Amino acid sequence: MKRKLIILGIAALGLMSCVSAQKKLEMQREKDPQYQYDKAVVCLQYNVPDDAFKYLNQALALDPRHYLSYNLLGLAHMMKGNLPQAKQALQKCLDIKPDFSEAHNNLGTVYQESGEVDPAEAEFKKAFALDQNYNASYNLAKLYYQQNKLDGALDFVQKSLQKYPKSVIAWNLEGLIYDGREKYDAAIASYQQALKLVPNELNVSFNLAATYYKSGDKSKAKDLLEKIFPQAKTDELKAKIQDLLKRLK
Repeated sequence: MKRKLIILGIAALGLMSCVSAQKKLEMQREKDPQYQYDKAVVCLQYNVPDDAFKYLNQALALDPRHYLSYNLLGLAHMMKGNLPQAKQALQKCLDIKPDFSEAHNNLGTVYQESGEVDPAEAEFKKAFALDQNYNASYNLAKLYYQQNKLDGALDFVQKSLQKYPKSVIAWNLEGLIYDGREKYDAAIASYQQALKLVPNELNVSFNLAATYYKSGDKSKAKDLLEKIFPQAKTDELKAKIQDLLKRLK
C-alpha cells in the first residue's frame, strides 16, 4: 500500500511538472511576436480581420520592427476596405524591409484599388524586379489588359505562368488576352488549361464558350453554355449565359 502511495505521489509530481512546463511554454509564446503573427494569419484565413488586428498589434508592441506584421496589417486593412490605413502599414513594412517583394505587390494593389494607376504600376514593377514575384507579374498583366495594352499584358502573364503554372486566374487572363487579339485557338487552349486545374470554374467555362462562339464553333458554345447554366449561382453570370444563348439561336 505504501509503495502504491509513493508511486501515485511521484506520478502527481510528474503531472504538476508537465502542467508547469506547459504554462511556461505558453507564457514564452505570448511574448513571441512571430507567435502573435501566426495567430493573425489564421484569423485572416478564416476571414476575421478584427481578431487579426488584436494579434498584430500585440506582435508590433513586442517588436516594432516586425515587418511581416506590418505587411499582414496592410492586408487586414485591405479586407476591411481601409485603404489609407493599408497604405500606411505597407509603407512602414517597406521602411523596415525595402526588398520585401510581397509588400511592394500589396502596396501596388492598394494604389490600384484607390484609382492611382501609375503608382500601382511602379510598385508592381518593383516587386517583379526583386524576385520575379508571380503575383506582381500577374497584376501587371491585368493592369495592361485593362488599358488594352495587350502585348505587355501577354508578356507579363506568361512570366507569371512560368513562375507558377498552377494559377487558374493567370491561365484565364491569358485566354482573355488572346481573345482580345483574335487568336481564338490560343485563347481556347489557355481556358482549357485553366479548366484542367479547376474543372468547375464557371467564369472560365463561360469565357471558353464565348470564344467558341467568336471562332464560329457555335455547337460547342451552345453545349457548354447549356451545361453550366444550371450551376450558375449569380444573377450576373446567368444573364450573361442567357444573352449569349439568345445570340446563338
